[in-house]
Amino acid sequence: MRLLVDHRERSMGRLLEGLLEEVEFVQLPLGDYLLASTEGSVLIERKTVTDFVSSVRSNRLWEQLLRLMKEEEVYGFPLKRRLLLIHGSFEDYVQSIGFEPEFSERDLLVFWSQLMGAFLEVIYVYDTPIVMAEDDIAFKAFFKTLIRREEEGLNDKLPTARWYRKRARADLPTKDRKRYLLSSLPLIGERLAQNLLEHFKTISDIANASQRELQRVPKIGKKRAEIIYQVFHS
Repeated sequence: MRLLVDHRERSMGRLLEGLLEEVEFVQLPLGDYLLASTEGSVLIERKTVTDFVSSVRSNRLWEQLLRLMKEEEVYGFPLKRRLLLIHGSFEDYVQSIGFEPEFSERDLLVFWSQLMGAFLEVIYVYDTPIVMAEDDIAFKAFFKTLIRREEEGLNDKLPTARWYRKRARADLPTKDRKRYLLSSLPLIGERLAQNLLEHFKTISDIANASQRELQRVPKIGKKRAEIIYQVFHS
C-alpha cells in the first residue's frame, strides 16, 4: 500500500511521512491524496473550511465531486472509495467572517442551513462520505486510522448481526428460553413466539410444520409462515 500525495499538498503531506514506508509526492489528475493499492484504492479530496464554503457557492465543488464519482481509476490504480475531507473549524470560520453578536440569529441560521444543505447534497446526491478534521492533529489521526483500517480490511467487512435486546440469563426456565429463541426469528416477537409454543408445544414440532400448518397459529400469516419455514429448512 502506497500513499500518493498531490504536489500541491506538499506542506500537509509532510505531516503524513512515517505512516507508510512509501509516501510519494506526485501530480494527481484528480483528488489530493490516493491511498493506493492494486486491490482497490481510496481517493481523498481535501478542502479547508474556507475552500469548502467558497467551492459550494461557486458550484466548483459539484463539478469536482462528479468527476470523483465517474473515475474508476487514478494514477493506474482502481478506485473503491472516495472521501471528502474537510480540514479546519467552522466555528473559527464563522468568527473570521464577522458574525459578531450584533448579527441576528437569523443570519446564522441561514448560513448553517445552507451549510447543512451542502453536506446532505454531498452525501446523498454525490454519494461521497464526509470526514471532518478540525486541526492538523485530527488530519494526521484520520490518515493513520484510515491506513490501519484499510490494511486490516475493516472498511470492507459486513456488519456483525446484533439483536437489540438483552441476553438470556443462564438460569432462564426452559419454557422462557424457548420463547426467547423463537422471538429471534425475523418478524416474530415475544407474543408470536408464545402463540407458536401454545399451538405446537415444542420447537421441534414448529421446525417440522408445513407452511399451511404454521398459518393456523394466530397472527402467523402467509409471509411469516414462509419465513419460519425457510429458517428451519434452508
